[in-house]
Amino acid sequence: MRARSRRPAPMRHVIAALAIVCGLAPAARAETLAADLSAHQITLAAGAAGAVTLFGTIDAPGDIVVVVRGPEADATVSRGPFGNFWLTAHRIVFAGVPDYYAVYASAPLDAIVPPAIQAQHQIGLANLGFQLQSVEQPPALVEESRAALIAERKRAGVYVDAVGKVQFVGDHLFRATLGLPADARAGAYFVEVLLLRDKVLVGGQTMSLTVATTVAKTKLVDSAGGGALPIAAFAAVAAIAAAGAALWLRRRRRGRRSPPAVAAPQRLARRAKRAKRR
Repeated sequence: MRARSRRPAPMRHVIAALAIVCGLAPAARAETLAADLSAHQITLAAGAAGAVTLFGTIDAPGDIVVVVRGPEADATVSRGPFGNFWLTAHRIVFAGVPDYYAVYASAPLDAIVPPAIQAQHQIGLANLGFQLQSVEQPPALVEESRAALIAERKRAGVYVDAVGKVQFVGDHLFRATLGLPADARAGAYFVEVLLLRDKVLVGGQTMSLTVATTVAKTKLVDSAGGGALPIAAFAAVAAIAAAGAALWLRRRRRGRRSPPAVAAPQRLARRAKRAKRR
């Protein structure tokens, strides 16, 4: 019989180690993106905008896309043949509607992100989708309502149509300033960071951002003054009216108690004339 050839024990260990390394290579390769925020909780003063810095690193050159959205809630849109007239309008209820939405990228979206990935990750207002909560409605009416809701929030400044800038420092470090409007609603926001190479999604990371708001003292004074001035004016008018009424009643009572002094001579004169006539 021919004896089987065996590899030395050290060689078997080397081969096993290489097999493990090769098996872990795809997992290690997936860790190509590391990002974080300068703060995961910020407080916005009343009437003041805010911002937080996103920074990160990648292991090889690529493109970065950032999507900021939140807080999410239900939204109702009224649409009908006669506008928003409540008797004829349809109520379309959407769930998962972000109060704020913005996109940042290191290059024009169409140049780095294929349409399929844009739709999948809801990159851009054209791909922003909502969950229909109301009863089944005609698709055309649902799409019209979705477009109307997006247009309304664009006018309000909480849906940003323009793509913000992600800046690279060299080939590996990137940063972006994520701005929040002055009327941003308090709640939980989410920041999704995507890494693409040659229009292929190769990595991603999602972070949470908590936004709180405070009420400035000037706002309290204004709101209190706005409510106090009408009340004070009404009280002043009521006091003047009450004083005038009291004065009028007092004069009338005095007039009833003491008749005018000229009344007696007039009566005597009338009696004298009557006596002469007789």
